Amino acid sequence: MLLDLVRSESGEQAVASVLDLAGTPHDAAYLSNGNNWISLDEACELLQAGVEQTGDPQFARRVGEATVPKNMGTQVATVLRSLGSVEAVMQAVAQSASKFSTVTDMETIETEPGRAVISARAREGFTRRRLHCDWATGLIAGTPVLFGLPPGDVDESECQARGDERCLYTLTWDAARAAEAADPQQRVTALEGQLRATSERLHNVYAIASDLVSTDDLDTVLNRIVERAASAVRAPGYVLAVRTVPDAELQVYSRGLEDREAHEIAEVALDHDAPKSETAIAAEVTSSRRHYGRLIACYPARVRFLPQEQEMLDLYATHAAAVLDIATALQESAARNAQVSSLLSLAHAAAQAGTSHEVGQRLAAAVPEVVDCDRIAVWQWDETHECLKFLTGWGQTLEQEAAVSRLTISRADTPSLEAMINEPEPRFIDRSTDDPLMSRLMVQLEMAALVLVPIIAHDVFLGLLIVVVEEDPERLRPDPELLAQLTGVAALAAPAIQNGLLVDELRHKASHDSLTGLLNRVGFRQHIDRALAGGGDSQAHVGLLFVDLDDFKHVNDAHGHDFGDELLRQAAARLAGLARGSDEVARLGGDEFAVILSDVDRDDQVRAAERRVRAAFSEPFQLGSLSISISASVGGGVWPEDGDTLSDLVRHADAAMYHDKAEGRRRRADVIPVGHRVLAAARAPQFGPL
Repeated sequence: MLLDLVRSESGEQAVASVLDLAGTPHDAAYLSNGNNWISLDEACELLQAGVEQTGDPQFARRVGEATVPKNMGTQVATVLRSLGSVEAVMQAVAQSASKFSTVTDMETIETEPGRAVISARAREGFTRRRLHCDWATGLIAGTPVLFGLPPGDVDESECQARGDERCLYTLTWDAARAAEAADPQQRVTALEGQLRATSERLHNVYAIASDLVSTDDLDTVLNRIVERAASAVRAPGYVLAVRTVPDAELQVYSRGLEDREAHEIAEVALDHDAPKSETAIAAEVTSSRRHYGRLIACYPARVRFLPQEQEMLDLYATHAAAVLDIATALQESAARNAQVSSLLSLAHAAAQAGTSHEVGQRLAAAVPEVVDCDRIAVWQWDETHECLKFLTGWGQTLEQEAAVSRLTISRADTPSLEAMINEPEPRFIDRSTDDPLMSRLMVQLEMAALVLVPIIAHDVFLGLLIVVVEEDPERLRPDPELLAQLTGVAALAAPAIQNGLLVDELRHKASHDSLTGLLNRVGFRQHIDRALAGGGDSQAHVGLLFVDLDDFKHVNDAHGHDFGDELLRQAAARLAGLARGSDEVARLGGDEFAVILSDVDRDDQVRAAERRVRAAFSEPFQLGSLSISISASVGGGVWPEDGDTLSDLVRHADAAMYHDKAEGRRRRADVIPVGHRVLAAARAPQFGPL
């Protein structure tokens, strides 16, 4: 960051002058690589040189302030943002600070919305320097930028570099503006941004996997894994310790450590009797075939890693295991070349996929390149309902796909599924099976034999890959080579599907209302845009209803927002219950809803839908001990009769809804329903128990 500031303000010659003044042993390329670490002495010499070159006594602080905006797209920033708020990052300052410096112990003294107090002390063997404190001040000030806020203000009331017992920083930021980020629409925007970041991260991870398995040089590949891990998990040292063959000599690959130190760390890490290290985290380099060793990230002193960093290290350890699987397979037989090429194609395919369905499609299309088969089916495990659901397939006829797409399979339906979950390993099944469900499906779907391959990630059952032959069951006899092929496919598929599920979740959150589960404004716009685009070349029309609850504000005023939220959830459920299979219901905000009606041909169909909505609100809502009657105003329109564009259609439906609301007020004036206390329209309605 220091070099970037000097370069942007004074040019490349000034960068050379800073390096010369600092007397650094490293060149600009090394210092510009964010994965590299340098000593405190070298860092302070560079900061001093920057001050002299620019003539700016605040230069060190500016370097700190610019660090967070510069690194917004890095893994470190992603991990810190996942903590959820500026306060949460400050509370985790002991871990987050270690991503930038290992010579200081930091702790949070107090934190509240808009304010945090942080203490910093030099670790044993180090001394706080004035420029180091200035840099830290700027770095702390940049923390709110992670969440789309302006930099904060930092006051250093005590300074160890000036002789105090510690450095004491007070960070303040705009709490009101931070609170605005909790607005539902703001959260949608944030989720969309996180979705894009996650999709890019997913693509990058599997692009890396594709790159790794594309070389025959195992040493180069494993060194590259260590390099990639350094970009995802911030630590000064890394060790990859593996045995490519059981009982073989230990191979050690390292970064940021001397060879002797790296070998010592590797020996300790692989010693199961050794106490757990307080300065390192380790990930098992394990595949379905065997255990190879460990990938370790370490600090020179005790540091607590964030849980997300363990997950990322596990992912890179999985890549290392996959590479070692492929390398040992190549050593065992030249015939494995075709398998490696196919797995590479699958890795490329997975790298281009985003949602779990897209991952499943690419997986199903790639497996026939690895295994001789006639059909592929990918089934996904639904944790909520504890059943398998058909995700996608390859090679099925339309009739076969229609038959399986309607199926759900639970543990109680087949002992094969129960056995697969309890002991996740491939299973061969032919028509001699004593499993009633599998026997019936094999006859119905014309299958001669199949292999069930579990898709597992970190001991979590994600689903099944089913490989089918329509004749000659011997083609799928589970010999070691076939099992190795299918296991390799599942190993590549598991993290892809797991990340696909994360993309599914983020996309769902970005397009759905968290209170009611209906579409939100973003989802409403996406769905109606698709509906209008789909009707452009046909005779199908699209209907739109706007629904607004009458006098809903008085419910909140009389009984509180929790009561009102429950009423909104029940109202949403009633509207969703009216929708046909192809219709969609959205909550646009507050007590405003919309219903998208597909395949309507006439205006009277929309009017009928309006009457069904009003009728749905004729029954009282039972909310705990209270029974509340609340009506709904409805207005609708048909595209393209009531508007050639979406904007015109929305205006028409909105105007119709407000017209209905006005009519409703006139109808309700001075009317007292039996069993309820409702005042005249001139006064606020009161709601109470029957």
